[in-house]
Amino acid sequence: MSSSTNMSSTEKNLHNDDSSYRITEAAVQDSVGQMSEDGTQNEDVNIPDLICRLNLSNFYQHKLTTADELSISRTSFQIEKLQTQKEPLKEEDLAFLYLHKLLTLDYRAKYITINSTGVRSDIEETFHMTEDLNDFLNEHDYNNSNNDNDNILIHPMDVQMAVFHCADSFLRQNMVTKLSSCQYALPLLVPSPTSTDIELPLWTFRQIKKTWKSVGGLSTSLPVCQIKAPMVFFCRLGSVSTSKSQLLNSVINPKHNTFFHRDSPGSSKNHLFMEGLVEIAWYCPAGNNDDIFKECIAFCNLHGDAVEHKEKVDYMTEQATVNIVLMQNLKPDEKGKELLLKLHCSSKPLICVISDLKKGPLKMGNKNSIKIGLKHRNQAELHKELISVISNCLQKCNSAPTFSLEASSELAKSYRFRVDEDSQECQAGKTGALEVIKLLKGGDISRIKAKFLPCQGKLWQEWSRKNKEQYRLYGDVEQTKSKIQEHMKSIRNQQRRTSLDLMKAVCKNFTFKQNSKKMYFVKWLGVHLDLLFLEKLSEVTQQYYKQLSDLQLLKQKREITDEFRKKEEELERLSEKVDAVTFGLEHIVREMGQIYEAWAETPDRMTADVSAFPAVAADLLISGHPLELMDGDAAHVPLTWIQSVLDKVTERLGDQRVFVLSVLGLQSSGKSTMLNAMFGLQFAVSAGRCTRGAFMQLIRVKEEVKDQLKFDYLLVVDTEGLQSLQLVGKQSGLTHDNELATFVTGLADLTLINIKGENPAEMKNIIQIVVQAFLRMKKVKLTPSCMFVHQNVADISAGEKNMEGRRQLHKLLDEMTHLAATQEVCNAEFFTDVIKFNIQTDVHYFAQLWEGNPPMAPPNPRYSENIENLKQAILKAAAGKKCLKLSELKVRIKDLWTAVLNENFVFSFKNCLEIAAYRRLEVMYGNWTWELRKELLLIENKLHNWVENGKVVAIDPKLIHEELSSTFCDVKNKTEIFFTEDKDAEILSQWKVRTEKRIKEIHHNLIEVTAKKLTELIKMKAARKTLDDKKTQYENELFNKSKDLASGLKSEVMNETSLRTEFNSMWGKWLSDLRAEMPPIIDVSVEQEVMNILSSYFESHNIYSNRGSAHYKRMYKRREYCEYVTLKKHLVVISYILDIKDNDSIRELVQETVREAEEIIRTKPVDKTGYSDAYTQEIVNCVKKRVAEFKAEKFTLKNEFTVDLSLYVCDIAVRRFTDLHKVFRDANDPVIYLENKKGEFFSIFKKQCEGATATAVFADFVCNKLKPSILQSVYDKTAIDAAEEMRTNYTAFNGNRSNLEKHILQDLAEAESFQLFITYIEDPKNYLSDFIEAKFKQQMLEGRNPRILEILKNAVKMKHSSVSTAIQKATQETKQNKDVHKWLERFSQELKDDKFTLKDLKGAYYQEITDIDFLHKMTNKALQCIINETTSCFENISSVRMNVFRQRPEDILIKQLCGCWVQCPFCAAICTNTIEGHDGKHSVHFHRPEGVTGWKWYKTDNLAVDICTSLVASNAKIVLPDKRFVPYRTYWKAGPEYACWNITPDTSEQAYWKWFVCRFQRDLEKYYEKTFKGRGQIPEAWRSITRNNAIESLNY
Repeated sequence: MSSSTNMSSTEKNLHNDDSSYRITEAAVQDSVGQMSEDGTQNEDVNIPDLICRLNLSNFYQHKLTTADELSISRTSFQIEKLQTQKEPLKEEDLAFLYLHKLLTLDYRAKYITINSTGVRSDIEETFHMTEDLNDFLNEHDYNNSNNDNDNILIHPMDVQMAVFHCADSFLRQNMVTKLSSCQYALPLLVPSPTSTDIELPLWTFRQIKKTWKSVGGLSTSLPVCQIKAPMVFFCRLGSVSTSKSQLLNSVINPKHNTFFHRDSPGSSKNHLFMEGLVEIAWYCPAGNNDDIFKECIAFCNLHGDAVEHKEKVDYMTEQATVNIVLMQNLKPDEKGKELLLKLHCSSKPLICVISDLKKGPLKMGNKNSIKIGLKHRNQAELHKELISVISNCLQKCNSAPTFSLEASSELAKSYRFRVDEDSQECQAGKTGALEVIKLLKGGDISRIKAKFLPCQGKLWQEWSRKNKEQYRLYGDVEQTKSKIQEHMKSIRNQQRRTSLDLMKAVCKNFTFKQNSKKMYFVKWLGVHLDLLFLEKLSEVTQQYYKQLSDLQLLKQKREITDEFRKKEEELERLSEKVDAVTFGLEHIVREMGQIYEAWAETPDRMTADVSAFPAVAADLLISGHPLELMDGDAAHVPLTWIQSVLDKVTERLGDQRVFVLSVLGLQSSGKSTMLNAMFGLQFAVSAGRCTRGAFMQLIRVKEEVKDQLKFDYLLVVDTEGLQSLQLVGKQSGLTHDNELATFVTGLADLTLINIKGENPAEMKNIIQIVVQAFLRMKKVKLTPSCMFVHQNVADISAGEKNMEGRRQLHKLLDEMTHLAATQEVCNAEFFTDVIKFNIQTDVHYFAQLWEGNPPMAPPNPRYSENIENLKQAILKAAAGKKCLKLSELKVRIKDLWTAVLNENFVFSFKNCLEIAAYRRLEVMYGNWTWELRKELLLIENKLHNWVENGKVVAIDPKLIHEELSSTFCDVKNKTEIFFTEDKDAEILSQWKVRTEKRIKEIHHNLIEVTAKKLTELIKMKAARKTLDDKKTQYENELFNKSKDLASGLKSEVMNETSLRTEFNSMWGKWLSDLRAEMPPIIDVSVEQEVMNILSSYFESHNIYSNRGSAHYKRMYKRREYCEYVTLKKHLVVISYILDIKDNDSIRELVQETVREAEEIIRTKPVDKTGYSDAYTQEIVNCVKKRVAEFKAEKFTLKNEFTVDLSLYVCDIAVRRFTDLHKVFRDANDPVIYLENKKGEFFSIFKKQCEGATATAVFADFVCNKLKPSILQSVYDKTAIDAAEEMRTNYTAFNGNRSNLEKHILQDLAEAESFQLFITYIEDPKNYLSDFIEAKFKQQMLEGRNPRILEILKNAVKMKHSSVSTAIQKATQETKQNKDVHKWLERFSQELKDDKFTLKDLKGAYYQEITDIDFLHKMTNKALQCIINETTSCFENISSVRMNVFRQRPEDILIKQLCGCWVQCPFCAAICTNTIEGHDGKHSVHFHRPEGVTGWKWYKTDNLAVDICTSLVASNAKIVLPDKRFVPYRTYWKAGPEYACWNITPDTSEQAYWKWFVCRFQRDLEKYYEKTFKGRGQIPEAWRSITRNNAIESLNY
């Protein structure tokens, strides 16, 4: 292309080096429009308009943040569509698509353009043109065509710079870092789009590091700001037909367009933001002979005409080592000559490259000036010549000053260029970082870490080792465990003595209100830490790798020589040195974590400085920095620290749902690189060294896609490589890999399995580890998913090869599954039996990362495509998946890591989220069953009265079912809502069917029991019908006789004494007639009757002799039962002493039998029917049946045992039946019954004599008939209300059984009574009943104003209201006909649920009553008297008659709160599941030292102090009765009674029972006649546990 040789700046050819227009200063300053170079208005588009076109207006200026772009947004889902769609891109898509691709390392980001339809329409138009050749060759139409397509297109570099101008400093830095990774030139001098300001964005370079290697030398890696290298500056004079940028690319990297040029895809003649931009790139040699240059060199490129950017040219040439000027010809204008003259006169080499000059000998002018012609040149030859010239010039300038970005920033200020790092916030962050660095300086670099971060070194590693030992106990288990814990406490004490100066200096910089200041500080701290340790780290690392290479060579000889051992020792020493000089922000945060964990063990002494550490780490995690999850050096998870940090994250963000994505793979397989490219993250990328850690980073999900994804954050967990070089061949390496794989697969919703290449051996190694981890997850009911990623696959486009690869992978997965299933004792043949997996969609093949050979190779765009496809697959898999909340994730981390520490992960895994959900289910189950029980109690009371009233003569369970149906439906609805709408519905679903079934069973059982009780009542009612009718008859006769007597005495004036004399005379005569008619009930000697029954079952002399010796009275609490057993014949043993387990089994038989007998005794209605021999017979039969069912392997029970046990329970029956029979006799002997009524009848008689109307007297009579019913109703309602109030308000009763157990233990500790403890240990069921009764008494019956009185009074008020309503309704409906009989009928109908009927008034005369209103008035008045009298009975607790309760409130509570009663086979602790017959295995939180129940060491008298939860983590063994030994670690193999328990290792202090053993040591030794000596020695540390410690430990 030709060009005029003499043109003014306004007449320049349009074809400059990038085929671009520039913006005039006036247009830039005014932001009105763009001027063409000839001075005419080009188009009416101002800069903000371009920003709007790119949809960036909301972010201009510097408002686009890293968080905005790295969040998962709608763009994340649209990329795939945008990549594959056939329709043109929209302008508003360009900027975000560019940024997305750039951050995923796709260098084609710069080539994104709007696909114009212009070309297509032009082609279509040609089909309609003339076929005339002359027309076809006509140039006029072509030149004058109206195609303005170029004016519409947005230049790709304008997109980049528009985003750059809108980005904040941190996103700019990220952008430039990614541009550098893509091997693109970086903005060095950036003109402002709205002013004449020029900016040097030094801050954007701070994260970039460059690595190079000289031929035969060692590699060098430096931050670019610290690189001091020669700099070659390129510029052009005027308009040139040759592309300067393209020429420069051929020099730096012929295979990649480092600088964007006119022939790059998407380039156009228009651009807005490129004019005056200076870009920089570094050439980095690889250490090969074919390197273009042998050293690192910086190349700078000025866009635009150099004469119009004098300041920039001066600035650049001042620092340049070699200046290169590109010109069209040798006739520059005056300004051009002036610039050339200046460069020519400089001491620095000048290379003039002339477009119109033909090739000739290199023209060397004065002072190293060279001319190179381009015209008609072979490009390869030209490039070679240019490279050679530059190399020669650089060699000549070897001693010249080198270029440094750091130094150039100071020079920039003298040119009045703005340096971005001069901002106030940036400087504040830098100052803070330097203050921290100042503390570190001044000593040996290799000792800084040990000095300032002492907690995380040997101390933390030793603590971690000891913590793991707690799960692998040996010898005297509790002694060993106690020593380990004391050692751990000692380490924490040392950590607490650590100076906080460094941490305070760091944390001080997190008090800034502006988040940007905090982030500047973090970045600056990283920069300066790198600078401080860079040199030493580089030196030691190179020594390490050299030593590693030497060791690998020696390994190949397969001989373990002294030299080999020395090399190994030296390598280990160098490894420690590398650790010592590796110092980053993550180590500071790790130190914070260790200090925090140390102080967390003494929270009352923790300072405000330390308590702020989790908030600092939380801020870092939220702002996008990785947080160490598993310590890289100790291979341990600091649980307390991680949980506290996540608490703070939850506090700041809310309890958000998170989808966890983890990655597993071999060392240096590209895991971190993949995650960084996929999500734009900042995980450290390095090869060779394995720090054995895991880091997590949060990615926000924008609101626009939350409905689609169903979670709020993506949590990415990056892990260090499996089979690291440092661990190969060591058993610890395999253990570590298994721990890591198990931990991260359990934590993740989706795990990426990263495999480098398709090496079968490597694949087999990692797949075996991974499959085993997934198999473990299946066994503990966790359901993660996985995807496989094959990296560095040579030909990923070959479909057939991929299909074969998938087939081989599937085969290998199945093989490894079968192998792992055998090891894990699990049935699984195929990988799909273990995890949901699709071989077609869950396997991804990746191209190799680099397009060529590093360090100058850009990332392979195919790799970026693969990354994007994988990301889309992950998001699709994640969409809608049920995820954990942050609070739940915290719990899951603890559960997993605690289980990982155990040798048996599956059996040790305790899913606390499941446990918490199940505990809530237990509480809800208690509420549901209480609703049923409460309603049925009300129904039972009502039906009881119906039976008493004679309204029901037979009980059909259907009747009760119908009465209860409404409540049952409500309960079923509440159950359904709970299981479907609860936040843990997915977890709870596994118990739904069983719970619903159990509620149906409860419903059925309650109905059945109630129907049975009411049927018994009907039978009793029938049996005493004659007696009841007689009582009613006699009452009515008495009423009539007293009424007749009063009528005869009305005319006489008599005082009360005279009245009583007359009444007594009548009463005596009437009773005399009654006695003659009906003799009194004969009394029964219950005791003698019971003895007679026993004599009929057993030999009489045995019964009476055993009873006389009173030996049987100790049956219940005996320690030894040897005298009651006979050894089985096949055992030839002279003597046999029962072991603890045998005695416990017999004692349990006694206790269960006594409880069953007591239940029989309690249910017998002796007070209603009188004593019957059948009752005693039933009790004795129960004893005989229980004893007959008892089975023991080595002995049988003697007959004396059955005799004594029968005597024991019959003693209880005699006492109870004797008292109840007296009640029956008093209630049913008419004479005694009526004697008790004498006062009531005298009161009626007296009123009649005093002139009371017949209506008033009758009203009194009716209300007196009602009085017992009212009283009973009050007591019945009070029983239910008091039980409900206790259940609701008393904390021990308002939760599940675990909660109740905790309060029982707390109560025992506060009472500090050994006898109470022993009662609880040996008979927990009875103790629970006693506890409930005691607490009921304490809460309801004691105090100045016992609560039961208030409840009773409230019940009286409610009863008063209901009876008053009945009176009112009866009056309203009968007042017209004035029929008293009708009134009574209506009244009794309203009180149908009370024990009152019209039959109760049969024989009473009331026919003379005609005034219904007056009857209404008198009845209300009489009722008020009855109510007042009843209320007055409840003024003090002594007047409360507990025997009136049909069901006592405490008995209702006992039935409601009883759950599972199965005891731990080792320590006899009771399963605390609320639901009797529950799903799953039995469990209890507070296991006990075995000696608490009398267990001793084998063949000794030493009581055992070991706790079950410690033993299952030890090498101790169980000695079974048949002398078999079973390891505690596999205790479930000891038999069914063991296998039904879930006992997991517990490393907590478990202070409660340890305190009990120490507090009552002598009592226990005396009680069991054994000692805590030898192997039963109590650890000394236990003795420091106080009662308060014990009680506090219950609040787990």
